[in-house]
Amino acid sequence: MGSRQKQSPKASLLREVGLQTKNANFDSTCKVCSAPINGTSPKCSVVAVKIPSESRKQTWIHADCVDIKYHLVPEFLNSISDEMTSSQFASWEQLDGKPRDPTPKEETKMPTPKPTPTPKPIPASVKGGDPAGEALASMVMPHLMAGFTDHVDTVMNDKINALALPRTTVVKPLGDFEEVKVGLTHPCFDEALDLGRIRANCLTSGPAGSGKTHAAKQIFDTLKSLPESAGGFAKPDTVRFTVISCHNEMMPSDIVGPMVPNVSTGDEKHRITEIVNTFRDGGVLVFDEFDRLMGGTAVAANMALANDSWTMPDGSVIHKSPDLFILATANTLGQGKGRSAYVSAETLDGATLNRFAGGVIRWGYDRAFERMLIGDDEIVSFFHDLRDRADKAGLVSRIISPRHMLTAKKQKHILGYDMERIRRIAVRDWNRKDLKTIGFDDQFIDGALATNGGAA
Repeated sequence: MGSRQKQSPKASLLREVGLQTKNANFDSTCKVCSAPINGTSPKCSVVAVKIPSESRKQTWIHADCVDIKYHLVPEFLNSISDEMTSSQFASWEQLDGKPRDPTPKEETKMPTPKPTPTPKPIPASVKGGDPAGEALASMVMPHLMAGFTDHVDTVMNDKINALALPRTTVVKPLGDFEEVKVGLTHPCFDEALDLGRIRANCLTSGPAGSGKTHAAKQIFDTLKSLPESAGGFAKPDTVRFTVISCHNEMMPSDIVGPMVPNVSTGDEKHRITEIVNTFRDGGVLVFDEFDRLMGGTAVAANMALANDSWTMPDGSVIHKSPDLFILATANTLGQGKGRSAYVSAETLDGATLNRFAGGVIRWGYDRAFERMLIGDDEIVSFFHDLRDRADKAGLVSRIISPRHMLTAKKQKHILGYDMERIRRIAVRDWNRKDLKTIGFDDQFIDGALATNGGAA
């Protein structure tokens, strides 16, 4: 059985730095080495960089062709080496085998103040004049340089914050035709889009809030923009985007539609659902939280997953649109509740899971994606640290997702909350034992668990 091709070590390291990387799903030519970029197995590992000599905002090149000193990060237009921590720089040197001279920045979570630069010697044209003037220049020059440096730092921080909120659009080239603007995407997006282009059922399994449903909407918009020859929709003006929220109490009639009696005649008429409409008209049909379905209801969904036609309760037959792509999201791979945070998950039988043969994607949290999505290092670092502590302590029921980070971002940038308040709000639904387990002190815990209104 085939498996998903892993990205090269260099590409993985560059993704940690914040660059867009992937295994190419298009054929092209590398602008650096002029060798072909292969979009079929084995796929080339490619990275999006800004080449200073090129007019394009970003260009996909081989990961092995990246020069971290020369090539730029598209979002910030500074060299890749400037974005690397000391450990990342050392890892790159080891992978590259070519020691370079730039000094990497120290690995810190928050920027440290830059030292006041040493003023340049007074030009010869100034010397030889009034000695008092030379002395005055020597005293004033360091202050002028420090003030200028502070101004530049302020402007640069403003520019970076503007780029982070919102982030610049990422262009995903998908072949020799016109590029399609998708936006910031999860690393698993490319594989899910490929399944959409060939209309193969897809099951994305991963933790809550990791962006599975959002990616489905991105896939829908992308397939509407792609030409039919590249896997786009043949009838983009008639397709639908439908999300059905699955739950344990859903009935088969919620999937296929109920038979509704006519009060006056007693005759029954089938009431078609939006699921069936999408099956007929095409588009992206999302079964959200698919592992919440009980066995009988999942079997009803199997009719949409497995067949080219669907017989309704009234005997009518609905034919499947060639534009239909079905994507199911789940928190588990159908193994049931187990020891996890997802106690409402049901066990899916082998026949149901087989409907997604070759289309299962393990969709996890991605730190680089979260950092770009949020654009606030202080917030992201806190929640990443909180998640690491919870995982290390075995607190499987404590879910720390990008939803927490997005809320915290609004609290900080819109409401003006400080980080201490944000930290306490973030763990307000925890208990004292768990907070103690992951290392919070009593003073912080008391503040986090205090009654909101102060009442006894």
